Amino acid sequence: MAIKKTTTKKAAAKKSSSLGISISGSSKNEMRKWEVESAVSTLQRAAEIQKNAKLMADVKKMAAEKAKEFTNIAAGKKI
Repeated sequence: MAIKKTTTKKAAAKKSSSLGISISGSSKNEMRKWEVESAVSTLQRAAEIQKNAKLMADVKKMAAEKAKEFTNIAAGKKI
């Protein structure tokens, strides 16, 4: 016996902020554009950081220190 698939349409809902302000489609588009531009900028900065050998050495050192701190926290040791 075959199973019949049914679909239901959901009513389009307006998104609203925690303040109860509805966000129009154009505002959402502007927010998305800003989000994408910010992400591109972040990725460009990350590439610049990775090219800087001295800075990356310091970043790796700090990351190792943070990893040790988190390991101690996870083990229940005091920092």
